[in-house]
Amino acid sequence: MLDSLVQYVPTFALVFFRILGMMLFAPLLGSPVIPKRVKVLFAGALALGIAPGITGQGAVPTDTWQLSLGIAGEMLFGLTMGMVMSFVFIAAQWAGEIVGQQMGLSLGAVFDPQYGQSGSLVGTMYFMLTQVIFLSPPINGHHTMLRGLRQSFDTLPLLTVGVNRGVLDIVTGLLTSSTTLAVQMAAPVLVTMIVVDLAMGFIGKTMPGLNIMSAGMSLRALIGIVLLVVGMMLTGQVIQQGMLRQEQALLNLVAAR
Repeated sequence: MLDSLVQYVPTFALVFFRILGMMLFAPLLGSPVIPKRVKVLFAGALALGIAPGITGQGAVPTDTWQLSLGIAGEMLFGLTMGMVMSFVFIAAQWAGEIVGQQMGLSLGAVFDPQYGQSGSLVGTMYFMLTQVIFLSPPINGHHTMLRGLRQSFDTLPLLTVGVNRGVLDIVTGLLTSSTTLAVQMAAPVLVTMIVVDLAMGFIGKTMPGLNIMSAGMSLRALIGIVLLVVGMMLTGQVIQQGMLRQEQALLNLVAAR
């Protein structure tokens, strides 16, 4: 009984810190709004459920130094998993910041609960839309996240996690695709605002007495709002496609050796 307990405690600690590392960056769970105690309790509950079924793990650490190195490696891999799941959210937030700035709404900054800092109204709207798509079918991102977490212990046993070229290629590729996603989401408004700026420039040159700067700000905001409403469905489809690529990247990450 005592020997089994002695071997179970290091296994539980390694599982717990992999889960806790993922929760620091994972969507929804990584939000500063969620109290740290709740995060720790949730990670502990998941570890209690997962640890007894872990098989094929590496040798149990025999001293504190080996256990510390193992915990650091597991937490680093958990952070990587959470970061992979958050890239689409970051892209949506970035696209919203760009769109809000082009519309002239950047002055109306609001508190962003996910990242604990101020953000634009459009960025917050894009972020909330991404959350809805993440939780709704056919994405069911929270299910994929937990399923990928459990699968990672089968494909990458404890104390065998390493950062190899495959893992770096997956993270780098996903970062590139997230940047592309942000540009795709912001492109319609950016192109339209360029056309609006050119039109206002011609009008200003034609009628110098007209206060084009004052009228231009209201016009940019009005056109931007119309584009956001009209393109909301298209934006949702772009986010959904990014979510599907993100889920596949997570499954590839937990399968990488």
